[in-house]
Amino acid sequence: MSRNDFNRAWVLVAISFALLASAARADTFKAHVVSVTDGDTITVLKDDKVQVKIRLNQIDAPEIGQPFGQAAKKALSRLAFGKVVDIEASGLDKYGRTIGTVIVDGEIANYTMVKTGYAWA
Repeated sequence: MSRNDFNRAWVLVAISFALLASAARADTFKAHVVSVTDGDTITVLKDDKVQVKIRLNQIDAPEIGQPFGQAAKKALSRLAFGKVVDIEASGLDKYGRTIGTVIVDGEIANYTMVKTGYAWA
């Protein structure tokens, strides 16, 4: 095995451990959606009465003041507001919001927002 092959192997091992550690930190929980900020951000109330702001993972939607921002917020509200959802949290964004996949009635809200044209991936 050459030195370059050895170094590549160690890099792959390190990346594998990083991915496993990231997956191990993922948190899944149920919560009640108490507010919708915009087309890609909700606030939920966990069973322990702690509010958590959730940024829907891997999508982006227009801000409230941008064209279609209100429509995106209404679409996410129709989909999730007032419901108990499953959150698959994958970390925090630079604003301290939990990044997560939101599952409503067995449907992935992140995907639905993109599929219906209110957000993009």
